[in-house]
Amino acid sequence: MTLLAATIALGQTAPAMSTLLIMPFENHSKVVGADWISEACPEVLAQRMSSPKVYAIDRDDRVFAFDHAGVPVAVRPSRATTFRVAEQMGADYVVLGSYEVTDSTFQVTTQLLDVKGLKLHPVIQSRGPLADFVDLQTAVAWQLLHEMPNPQPGTQQLFVTSAPPIRLDAFENYVRGVVTTSRQSKIHYFKEALRLNPNYSVAALQLGKVYYDSHDYEQAAVCFGKVPQNDPSAGEATFLLGISEYYLGSLDRSYTAFNSLVTRLPLTEVYNNLGVVDARRGQHAAAAEYFSKAVNADPNDADYRFNYALVLYKGGDSAGATRQLREELQHRPSDAEAKSLLDMISHGVTPPSGTSAASMSGQPRIPIERIKRNYDETSYRQLQMEINNLSQKQSSK
Repeated sequence: MTLLAATIALGQTAPAMSTLLIMPFENHSKVVGADWISEACPEVLAQRMSSPKVYAIDRDDRVFAFDHAGVPVAVRPSRATTFRVAEQMGADYVVLGSYEVTDSTFQVTTQLLDVKGLKLHPVIQSRGPLADFVDLQTAVAWQLLHEMPNPQPGTQQLFVTSAPPIRLDAFENYVRGVVTTSRQSKIHYFKEALRLNPNYSVAALQLGKVYYDSHDYEQAAVCFGKVPQNDPSAGEATFLLGISEYYLGSLDRSYTAFNSLVTRLPLTEVYNNLGVVDARRGQHAAAAEYFSKAVNADPNDADYRFNYALVLYKGGDSAGATRQLREELQHRPSDAEAKSLLDMISHGVTPPSGTSAASMSGQPRIPIERIKRNYDETSYRQLQMEINNLSQKQSSK
């Protein structure tokens, strides 16, 4: 069973958490320069409301879903459209809101929409100095959580005072960096956020992603390396660090990154990438073991089977490689590399010695292993929580 299928199957019997979609807040301000707060409100609420019982959909997934629904990021969707997309995304609740900045005062109005119950909860309002923006939004987060099932215990004051502090000027630069579409502007804002708060790990991660997306893997690796291992974003940072080091040719460093991650998060993409690194280092037996784990965990992924077949072929197991390639082509019939490799094996072509992907002159080209660039910690965490909740329910019977 794939991760997604397992999540759906378990979710039908033991829903473990509420999925929350937080929309950008509508700006009713007449002052210039308050536009960044539109996305700042969801950022604070997502950080404050996320817990083992509440999964807040991140901005990238929200933007992607609305874009595919024909609503670009610059267009404010109607409530009907928001409701429809929320249903498609599997959201249980939607946070809707607006705000107004007058001189140095901030006022926010928020409502919680129960998607499945077709209920719009009462309005929540908060007002105070703009300098207290984070605390004001944290208080709103507490009130929203208490409109949802299984609210956190304790008082609102305790919830606000115990929340991790966010430096407002650094946060503003971070949000502006997230919202802008210009690469240079992103670099500028994220660097400024880090200058104001050198320990701002989320800004370091986002700056690293900007460099990573433009294939500046050396700068990306530096940024990813600044994210502490105990940080909530450490998993993604470590994964991207491993890929960056791989593209830089630092295979030992790449292996170290992936290996440190797999001990905490046994994701199939991490097993695959460990196999890719070991295959490139000439350690075919170790690589085959990693690819085998990836295939067993997700037998429908064509890339995992292709990599497993390739390392088996290089290790002299042509029969095993043939079986994997035939399975792989069932899932991806158009895979030209898999067809070519299968044809080479059927004609008795033996792999060249050494770790290079290029064959000797006059020989067919041997393809290289496929590294996975996607990182899906969220689905793993959701599945893990579903399993834990189901176990608790069964043990309590």
